[in-house]
Parts: sequence; C-alpha cells; structure tokens
Amino acid sequence: MSREKTEDEIRTEFLNHIRHLVKYWNEVDERNSKGKLEGLAFSILAMLDGTSSDICGFIVAPSTHEDDKQYHIDNGSDYYPQNHETDVKCDIAGELHDLFYEKK
Repeated sequence: MSREKTEDEIRTEFLNHIRHLVKYWNEVDERNSKGKLEGLAFSILAMLDGTSSDICGFIVAPSTHEDDKQYHIDNGSDYYPQNHETDVKCDIAGELHDLFYEKK
C-alpha cells in the first residue's frame, strides 16, 4: 500500500542523489576542474528544478530569521521575503550540509 514518504526518507534520497552526482562528475573524463564543477552545479540545479528523472523537484525559497526584515528596514537596505507562514509539509533543509558526508 502506498504511503507518503517521511522527511528522513526524502532527505536521505536527496543526499544520496547528490552523492551520486559527485561520483559521476568525479569520473567524467574532463581535463579541467572547472568543467567538472560546472557540470556538478548544473546537475544539482536541474535536480532542484525537477528535471532529473531520478528524484522530484524541490521548493527553494529564502528562509530568513524573523528579525531580518526589520533589521534591513532600519538600515535602509532591501530584504528577502519571509516564508515563515507558508504551508510546506516537508522541509528537508537545515542540516543537509552536515548530513552530506554521512554514509547511509
């Protein structure tokens, strides 16, 4: 029977896909590092956009601190929109950079 995936399952799939991309671009026969890095960056952006066949796209939005808006207003600078009140059901962000090097 089908069920909704958990945040942990989705986070694991996401990080495993990134690990796969790193392995793939490391093995590409490209003579310069810049070409490999650009390929990796493009692949990650394509994944986020939802054009990868292996994983769904993801919502990418600013996640500011609740005090940021007023700070920028007080200092006469532009600020990011706040997304604290949106109804996102599965936010896997927050610790991806820490979990990236963990093997699952």
